[in-house]
Amino acid sequence: MLSLRSGNLVFEISEDAGAHRWIAEGTALEVSPGADFWRAYLDDGYEREMRVDSSGQRGKATLEGDVITVVYDSLKGVNGRVFDVKLTVTVAKRVSTYPGFEFRAEIENRGDARVNELQLPFVDLAHGCGENREDDVLYQANGLGWKTRNPWERIKQVCHTEYIASDNHVIWNTMRYPGDAAMSWFGLETGGKFFYMGRHDDKLKVCAMAAGVSPRKAAPRFMFTISHFPFVKKGECAEVSPCFTALCEGDWTKGSDIYGNYARSHWFKAPEVPEWVKNVTGWQRVILRHQFGEKNYGYADLPKIYKAGAERGLNMIMVFGWWKGRFDNGYPVYEPDDGLGGAEALKKAIAEVQAMGGYTALYTNGQLIDVNTDYYRTVGKDVCRIDIDGNDYRDHYRFGNDGNTLRAFGYKSFVTACPANDEWQRILVEHEDMKFAYGADSAFFDQIGGAAPLPCFNENHFHGARPDECEIWRVEAFKKLYANCPKGKAIGTEMVNDMCLPYVHYIHGIQVGAVYVPGCFPEMFMRTFPEIIQTDRFVHDDKPGTDEALKNAYIHGFRLDVSPWRGRTDIGELPDLGEKIGALLAEKEKYRRFFYEGRYVYDRPETIPEGVKSGCFANGDEKIYTLWNDTQTEQSFALCGKEITMKPQEVQTCLI
Repeated sequence: MLSLRSGNLVFEISEDAGAHRWIAEGTALEVSPGADFWRAYLDDGYEREMRVDSSGQRGKATLEGDVITVVYDSLKGVNGRVFDVKLTVTVAKRVSTYPGFEFRAEIENRGDARVNELQLPFVDLAHGCGENREDDVLYQANGLGWKTRNPWERIKQVCHTEYIASDNHVIWNTMRYPGDAAMSWFGLETGGKFFYMGRHDDKLKVCAMAAGVSPRKAAPRFMFTISHFPFVKKGECAEVSPCFTALCEGDWTKGSDIYGNYARSHWFKAPEVPEWVKNVTGWQRVILRHQFGEKNYGYADLPKIYKAGAERGLNMIMVFGWWKGRFDNGYPVYEPDDGLGGAEALKKAIAEVQAMGGYTALYTNGQLIDVNTDYYRTVGKDVCRIDIDGNDYRDHYRFGNDGNTLRAFGYKSFVTACPANDEWQRILVEHEDMKFAYGADSAFFDQIGGAAPLPCFNENHFHGARPDECEIWRVEAFKKLYANCPKGKAIGTEMVNDMCLPYVHYIHGIQVGAVYVPGCFPEMFMRTFPEIIQTDRFVHDDKPGTDEALKNAYIHGFRLDVSPWRGRTDIGELPDLGEKIGALLAEKEKYRRFFYEGRYVYDRPETIPEGVKSGCFANGDEKIYTLWNDTQTEQSFALCGKEITMKPQEVQTCLI
């Protein structure tokens, strides 16, 4: 066996590459019998996912210095077919904050079947490092973060598709990046160690991070891998992105260190944020003319809407549906609506809000094209993303009013623009200039920040024959918008994606963590990128769950996104909700120097009980801890020399 050691983790492989194993000496770590360390999936146009397992191949493995190179001259599928594909995999000892292994691969396709996917590295465990599997914890970058206890069983309970996928082989929990996942790393906390896996590639190629378990009633197995999507056709050669694995002493924060340090040394630099953005407490999100055409407000109403929010501490408005075509219609053409007052009235209303001390953001969508437009018929059909079958990706909306026609059947269809062409890059900058020309403080671009990746197969776009590289141009678009943004103005987008963070000033939150659901763990993202300024989401009315959403926003320092009746009215129409928001913002104002003028730090003393959620903010040498007893029992504990007692569901702020 050829052997590489990095820290306390050892990777071994036979010279014919037919068998491998991971070793963590002194632990219970055990590789599953017959495990793979990579898998591939090929497509002949009829059979779309022909699986190839590393354990079913024979190749040649060599060791030179700190690098193992494995070469396969051809690949044999699980179905018995032999594919004329040369695959070269390298496993190299590296140090990236902590010692570990870097995996790379090159695919040379000489056959007729396309290589769609390579899962590398592929870790297949029969047992983790700890004594008991049920003590293991999986951390995933689902939105801002997700924490799953005993994933060996939990994934089996919640991720079985019942019909759609081959769950008789593996039950997968998959996160797409960029999209579902805001960062490209995850890992398993096991036996006092953290098994890290991360994609370290600043090109933003499409990938998926998957954690899987064995089928029902089968022997326990836990698998985690990163899927790359090179789509290598006959005559092509492509490399997949480098990935890093490490086994660190300690908890999930070691993974945050690895990925955060990689990002800061390669591509991440915090943007220069205008002071007014740092001091935004939150906004009211309002729709002037709705998807189905009804007018909620005119431009002249904007100062009144702002005033209702300002009386409760909100100092910004986010304006949707302000154009002639109405909300979620007519994209990407935006013209002021005479029925709402016309262009001059829009400018005047924005100026009045500013005179009252407030700020205004104007919405445009960053990626959708309405198929019921001349733009789509003449230009958009060539701009949009094309799927694996050569068709437009389609998105359908069902927003309705009081009837059942639209809510039952819908009426709106969109395609998704590929950013890898001059036309869409031009459109985005044009929209930015237009919004600032009307006097807006911020140009807001919906969806594009962290929208799910859709590999584009239109080879006339900049990505050419590499569908997985279309997201590179999403970042290029943000670079242009950031460079074009006048001093003192701001760019915002919806959804978190770490690669876009250097080029936006704030995020309109929507993913897990910004939206409170049990199991969310926003600390995962916030510790890695504490510079983020973002809102919560779905505070639409005083519905069940609103109190928990506001508490989650408070302890993590999120700005508030308040959208009464989903943008159909202003906060003055919901006095109970307005009172809660006013109280929360008044509490934050007492600690302004931490929430708005300070910085988020991850600091959670071990004395804080499991059921108490916490945040921490610093200004100079001072700190505050924000605490939420998210249990139904009283909690008492010591915190930095102070004795804390919290009633069920109580929120406290502790100044240190």
